[in-house]
Amino acid sequence: MFSNKIILLLVLISYCNGQYFIPNNHFSDMKQVFSWNQIGYNFDGVKYVKDEPLQKIVGGIFFAEEREEREEDERFFIQYNNIPIGFEVFHDKVFITVPRRRYGIPSTLNYVDLKSSKSSSPLLKPYPDAESTNNFVSVYRPRVDACERLWMVDTGLLEVPNNFLQIRPPHIVVYDLKTNKEVLRYEIPADVLVNGTTSGLTSITVDVTPSTCDDAHAYINDLARNGLIVFSMKKRDCWRFSHPSFVYDVGATDFVVAHQTINWHDGIFSIALSDPDSTGRRTAYYHPLVSTQEFSVSNEVLKDKSANFETGFKLEGVRGAFSQSGSHDFHSATQTLLYANVAQDAVMCWNTRTPLTSKNSVPVAQSHSKLVYISDLKVIGDDVWVLVNQIPTFIYSQFNITEPNFFVHKGKVRDLIKGTACDKK
Repeated sequence: MFSNKIILLLVLISYCNGQYFIPNNHFSDMKQVFSWNQIGYNFDGVKYVKDEPLQKIVGGIFFAEEREEREEDERFFIQYNNIPIGFEVFHDKVFITVPRRRYGIPSTLNYVDLKSSKSSSPLLKPYPDAESTNNFVSVYRPRVDACERLWMVDTGLLEVPNNFLQIRPPHIVVYDLKTNKEVLRYEIPADVLVNGTTSGLTSITVDVTPSTCDDAHAYINDLARNGLIVFSMKKRDCWRFSHPSFVYDVGATDFVVAHQTINWHDGIFSIALSDPDSTGRRTAYYHPLVSTQEFSVSNEVLKDKSANFETGFKLEGVRGAFSQSGSHDFHSATQTLLYANVAQDAVMCWNTRTPLTSKNSVPVAQSHSKLVYISDLKVIGDDVWVLVNQIPTFIYSQFNITEPNFFVHKGKVRDLIKGTACDKK
């Protein structure tokens, strides 16, 4: 009997003092790429590493008005307010976004050059250049497509609590990464929004192949108004799907992150695409942030403006307790979905060749110091990358700015899932 209890302790996930522990933890197989105590910027050689009321330029200071003292909403850079939320990787560039959810954010779309950066805490550079910072208001989670283009949604919203300001309409913006030139800027029409709300447009997924670059479709979540917006590049048209599976699960609220009880109502958060079959058909997997369920629908349904979503969606299953997750992405070689499992400070996996159950959906890398709120996750080749920002601490408590608060990690998918339920030969 005693030995059975020991085995049970080793196998089961345990909970102690608000932290969850997993038996097969491969976090040591992940490499820390970057870490920051606080975010700083490099604008063409002018560095912002402490609070600045005014925008500097090389050789001087840019004065919008002839006065030094400024209110918070007028200050150019307030370092503490700069929280990285989204990222993407393309060759040697790591894009880092800082949505304007507070005052004092000088640039929302930025990058770090992996090849030239010699610091483990590099300053962010505005993309495509310092002169373009006013081209974007607030960008969350950009994505690179199969045609080497960077896609993003600019919400157009200054999202300061109790003082939201829609500075301009939301847009889908696309850059050609071979030239770093903007190739598309499409205003999202008001009729696909609900009451004009843009704060929920926090991720974009691009459905395209290298042979169909002009016929791309983008899938945009609306977590605030429980919708999925589809954009056709070829038709220059947008439409919206609504469905109960996009809505947060009341029974999945009140989980703990960074010692804070989370009672958010975030709906559909992430759309991850399987590989296309011989006809180009893909499975689009999706879930609300506040949910333990995973759903799917064919991309053929999403690309048909007149389709009946009610007959097309499927409940894949339930991931299990404390499996609330944000971004997720698909690893082709293993047919596995990787999840930003925010409720367990972990990366979670599910091999889609198996039924979705709590037994088959498991955390594989966990750290209660360096994976506290994975804000974004991306599979690139055989690597999974994550951006960590501990944002519940920012919202409900206070960062300790003498220690790292933000991280970028990466790891080999096969190393992380080795020996777990996702490791199917």
